[in-house]
Amino acid sequence: CLRKDPRMRLRDIGDARMALDEPDAEPYPGGTDDRPLSSVTRRASLWPVWAALLAIVSAVALAGWWRVMWPPGLPMMRFSAELGADAVAGSRTTAVISPDGTRLVFPVRAAGGTTQLATRLLDQSKSNILAGTEEAADPFFKPDGQWIGFFDGNKMKKISVQGGAAVTLCEATIPRGAAWGEDGNIIAALDALHLSRVPEAGGTPQILFKPEAHGERTYRWPQILPGGQAVLVTASGVTAGGGYEDANVEVLSLKTGQPKIVQRGGYFGRYLPSGHLVYVHQGTLFGVPFDLARLETRGMPAPVLDDVAGVVNQGSGQLDFSQTGTFVYLSGKSGSTVAWPIAWMDSAGKTQPLVTTPTFTNTPRLSPDGKRLALTMLGDLFVYDPQRNAMPRLTFNNSFNRYPVWTPDGKHILFGSGAIANGEFGIWWIRADGSAPPQPLFSTKEDVRPNSLSPDGRRLAFSQVSAHSAIWTLPLDTSDPDRPKPGKPERYLEEGTDHVDPAFSPDGHWLAYASAESTIVQVFVRPFPLGASGGKWQISTAGGRFPVWSRNGRELFYLGVDNRIMVAGYTAKGESFVPDKPRQWSETAIARTGGLWSFDLAPDGKRFVVFPAQGAQADSKAPVHVTVLLNFFDELRRKMPAK
Repeated sequence: CLRKDPRMRLRDIGDARMALDEPDAEPYPGGTDDRPLSSVTRRASLWPVWAALLAIVSAVALAGWWRVMWPPGLPMMRFSAELGADAVAGSRTTAVISPDGTRLVFPVRAAGGTTQLATRLLDQSKSNILAGTEEAADPFFKPDGQWIGFFDGNKMKKISVQGGAAVTLCEATIPRGAAWGEDGNIIAALDALHLSRVPEAGGTPQILFKPEAHGERTYRWPQILPGGQAVLVTASGVTAGGGYEDANVEVLSLKTGQPKIVQRGGYFGRYLPSGHLVYVHQGTLFGVPFDLARLETRGMPAPVLDDVAGVVNQGSGQLDFSQTGTFVYLSGKSGSTVAWPIAWMDSAGKTQPLVTTPTFTNTPRLSPDGKRLALTMLGDLFVYDPQRNAMPRLTFNNSFNRYPVWTPDGKHILFGSGAIANGEFGIWWIRADGSAPPQPLFSTKEDVRPNSLSPDGRRLAFSQVSAHSAIWTLPLDTSDPDRPKPGKPERYLEEGTDHVDPAFSPDGHWLAYASAESTIVQVFVRPFPLGASGGKWQISTAGGRFPVWSRNGRELFYLGVDNRIMVAGYTAKGESFVPDKPRQWSETAIARTGGLWSFDLAPDGKRFVVFPAQGAQADSKAPVHVTVLLNFFDELRRKMPAK
């Protein structure tokens, strides 16, 4: 085939095949001379054919040996993708990719200022907003890529990638990740502690794994391993400070229920189809070959990427991957030293540091005189005293004690508790100086969240979280302040939609709250008690939550969907309530802690105690970029071949 003389060269591979099949035949090379060849010439002309075929066979054999010695694959390609002008960074999860690697899902700022999920094909620039996903967080795909699961407030839901109505699957009090299995079940961390199984059609969650049974405190961010017989999780026994840098990546057997530590000192472990385990530690993505049959690593972990954002106090990593080898992540750093600042902020956006805590903090509440701050850290209640720079701990059972509410005299605190291991929730009463143990007031199987005490201290307004959250009030006899006697809870608003965040006005005649009765969650005001008039006034216009009344009886504040504090003036007389158009109290955004309040108003009404926004939260208008790596699995095989 390679002879230069056209008379000696075969015309095409067809002649070569004929020459091999019939060596005694007289092929005619396609030259200008078409005379028959002698037998000697004929045999000589076949040598190039045999040589060429021998070279082909040798090349194939050499290629097979080469593949054994050096892993094959395409070169990795990296590019930065801007998610769009309306995209925002998620507090724990920003972008996830479909199993086939064709579609991204991420949060965006939609019409009216609310946050919703959007989906976009990688080969297109236009995004489509998924209606019905307001305030959605931590999305995850069904294995076929046709459905998206997500968490919305206190519920886990799903929605088709093509849009349509979102379907509620179950309650989720403190969600920390979920994985959708091939068998049609979802395994999710619904309470930040345990792992539960939920049918994809929805239903009552079934607790599968309890970390306390194995000396741990929390299982979170599950991934169902291939075969569906085990789950990869982030596990930690930490109860105060430290975050998840020293957490374990563990495998939980769905057959035996037993855990197995596969990596110490890291979080957000993920098994990749390349045969590797990756996890985050100090802002770096590490990788190590992983034996799926034995459920164990092989060799020493090595750095893979040094700019992967991780949320160390939540144990989550800002990364995801497809089954086709595409890897997507948010760039950033998450150091091993965790500090969570709390600050005073005025309407000009100027902040003054108040205290820095060593770990994630939520639900701050100022005492009536504004001199102390109640807050919760890792499941327990603390009170910070700036004058003494002391933060005594009031509870010690790590039962998700949250939602502190001060009594009008500042001597006691009510709080909600979720001893989720036995399914009990409750409301408790404790002395603010911690000099006496907490007293139970009310218990239930539903998640209850204290929100506000009436000015006379005789009635507590709280939210009861269920399929449709409702607002209730609890009468209190506080004639003996150390042994209050609760009455029978009374429903304030009927179910049918979600009602949360009740707040009594300074005179106790009005109740502000947030409701999802419209297309987005808005702030409303009604009389208390409701009375015959049944008046109702909408305060927010573009969405809002967590209403806070000023002491002067003229202003009502709330948190807008863009994490900026809003304020609306009002006049109230008799049964009449007239709100003004809301305006932005400050242009500076604050940090938002999911469905929990993250700010409180000082008694003088001139400043708030807040969690200052950091990074992407501080400027929601900043463009959000994610890094996309194509052929990432091939790159891992080249760097660390699986043995």
